[in-house]
Amino acid sequence: MTSRAIRVSEVIRRELSFCFQREVELEGLVLTISSVETTADLKEASIFVSLFDASISDELLLDILNRHRSEWQRWIGKRLQSKFTPRLTFKIDDSLYRGDKVLRIIEELDKENKQK
Repeated sequence: MTSRAIRVSEVIRRELSFCFQREVELEGLVLTISSVETTADLKEASIFVSLFDASISDELLLDILNRHRSEWQRWIGKRLQSKFTPRLTFKIDDSLYRGDKVLRIIEELDKENKQK
């Protein structure tokens, strides 16, 4: 990623965090932006989010985020002051879940080896 893409990604992360805090539908949820990946031409940005609260499903979370996407893109466009505003695409970051699953498998294998 170029230094410009990194700077744009950080601005998007910061501004979206602000937008998430103001959004009533997200109130009370523990939501984190894991990473922001922009394309080289800065026209697309993938936003990876992690939800640490099981009160709503991942599908419902994505629905809420996508409902507000155009509003947030306009907000970010004003802050970026660049020729293009990246099109936001929200994705669930399940790396914590996958990491936890791998750790559980390793623990099970370790228990099996100790029993032998």
